[in-house]
Parts: sequence; C-alpha cells; structure tokens
Amino acid sequence: MSYPDIYFENPLKECVMIAGMRQEGKSNLFAYLLAHNPNPYVAIDTMGVLTKAKFQPLESDTQQILYPTAPWLDSFLVACKEVWNRGNVIFAIEEIGQYCTKHSIPVELRKLINLGGNRNIALWFTTRRIAEVHNDVVANCIHHFIFRTYLPTDVDYYRGYIGNVIDMAKDLPRFHFIYYRIGSTPKIFKPVEKVI
Repeated sequence: MSYPDIYFENPLKECVMIAGMRQEGKSNLFAYLLAHNPNPYVAIDTMGVLTKAKFQPLESDTQQILYPTAPWLDSFLVACKEVWNRGNVIFAIEEIGQYCTKHSIPVELRKLINLGGNRNIALWFTTRRIAEVHNDVVANCIHHFIFRTYLPTDVDYYRGYIGNVIDMAKDLPRFHFIYYRIGSTPKIFKPVEKVI
C-alpha cells in the first residue's frame, strides 16, 4: 500500500470500518484496500460494484468476490459459515447494513465478529450509516476510514467510540477521508487512486 501511515500489524485479526455518505468514495477505497492486500479474502459485493467494474483479485487461488443471490440474507449467511470453517481469511462486506442493524445481528455474523480473531478472521466493511450498524461490529474495529458524514445521529454515535475525531468528517472535501487507527492520531487523506 502506498500510504505508510495506514498499516496493519496483523491483517487477519484487525477489523476495518469504512463509513460515510454515498458517492463519497467508500467503494473505491474498499477496492483499493483489497487490491493492495496479499492475504486471503472473501468479499461480499452487495451492490455489485466490484463485479460491474470487473475487479480482479491479486491472488485468484485465495481471494474471491461473491455477488449475493436472492434472497441476499440466505446467501450471506452461507458465506458466513464458509468463512468460519475456512479461517485465516479476511471477510470483506460491502454495505454491512444490508445484513445487520443496530438492534439485530445474525448469529453467524456475531460469531465471526466476536470469535473470529481466534481463527484469524478479520472483517472489513463499508456502511453509509454508522448509527445503524450493530455495536458488536463497530466495537471490534481497529481501523476507521471515515468519509464525509454530518447526520447528528451518526456523528454522536461515532463520537461514543472514537471521540471528537468524528467532528472533522462533516467538512471533508469530496473523496477525502479521515483515517483513525485506535490509539493513534487521526489524519486526513486525499482520495486514493481510482480502482473501480
């Protein structure tokens, strides 16, 4: 990865959140991180963005993109079980809010987020509305990539996790983002190169 300030000590144990309004660059950053990641992953392409852009994994033997079929939740839960059984993998989910809410989370996803570290399973995900993502998911994220967001519900919710760092988000230029690694100083980054 070309950003030395964005680093992973153990990519198969560290969870990643990419949050912000639509059309701000979340999917492109998601693809950028995947494109620069040599580790095994299973990516759920909820919106079909990677599929439509013909995104190609670096390692076709150990990295795969899944486009969920209807019903979405059923195919997602099958993927959760397969990721659990496989272990040693990053489970990347575009728009995780399609599969859990602030108040409910499927048992299969809860198991991955709360116990997956013991099986070297990391979760990377995007969301438009941080306040609508289950607490278990947010609380396990070490890496936070935050694009422009200003809805008070989201800002206040995120402030409870990372403090006043979130206040910078409402004034970000388009495609810029805050990168905050728990325990480090937050930094504002310019847009990453276009991948999709």
